[in-house]
Formats: sequence, structure tokens, C-alpha cells
Amino acid sequence: MSEHSYVRNELSGDVRGPVVQSGAIHGDVVFNSPAEPRDRESAEMDRRWTDRRRRILDAEEAQRAGLQRRANQYVRACHRRRRVNRIFLPIEGMTVVLGLMHVVPVMYTVLGLLFGAISVTGWVQCSLIIRKWDAGRTIKVPLSGWRW
Repeated sequence: MSEHSYVRNELSGDVRGPVVQSGAIHGDVVFNSPAEPRDRESAEMDRRWTDRRRRILDAEEAQRAGLQRRANQYVRACHRRRRVNRIFLPIEGMTVVLGLMHVVPVMYTVLGLLFGAISVTGWVQCSLIIRKWDAGRTIKVPLSGWRW
């Protein structure tokens, strides 16, 4: 018994026109010669089809670039919000402490607690979004810029 030799079947590079890749063919195989002139209608259809595919790919690429730009803007807005929250947290904390020491009215203490809770929540939310972005994970960008 003889061993079967190694068979390699590969198709690579740019291929234009009809292509067949198979292991065993029985019968005649006929390819259109590139020298054969094509009728004008099929050449026009191929050109239009290629142009249409190119326009679709360009539109998809523009859409992806727009989404990426919007995501970058959202992350920059989160960085700004986190900085603002980091600045206001000590001010709100000081208001609460002064209220507990009866230096300022109780209403300021309540407002300090309320705004402090809002700032902590915003800081944590922005930190999680930035951490996901830095790790390369997908983040949800709100449709409305008002929710940034």
C-alpha cells in the first residue's frame, strides 16, 4: 500500500471573475476567457453594483466613525462631570458639618446631604463608565446629549 501524498488546495490573492475550487472534477470545465468581450449591459451592471457596494461601505464607515466620535465626547463629558463632583463633595461635606455644629441653619444641612448624595452617585457612575472605557469594554452612550 502506498501512502497518499499531501494535497494542498489553496486560493489566495485578488480574484476577479469566475473561480472554482474543488477536489475532483469529472468532465469538461470551461472558463470565460478574459479576451472575450462582455456585452455592455453586463459591464454596466457590474460597474453599478461595485459603485453601490462602495457607497454602502463608505456609509457604514462614516456611521462607525460618527458613533466612535460620539462615544469619545461622552467619555470626555464623564471626565468633566467627575471633576465637578470631586470639587463639590468637600463643599457639601463642609456644609453638613457646619449644620451639625449649628453654625448654619438646618436647611443647609439637609441641602448639603441631598446634593452630597447626588454628587457621590454621579461620581461613582462616571467612574464606572470611564473604567469600562479604559478597559475596552462596550459602554452605552445615551441618545440624548441632555443625559450626559
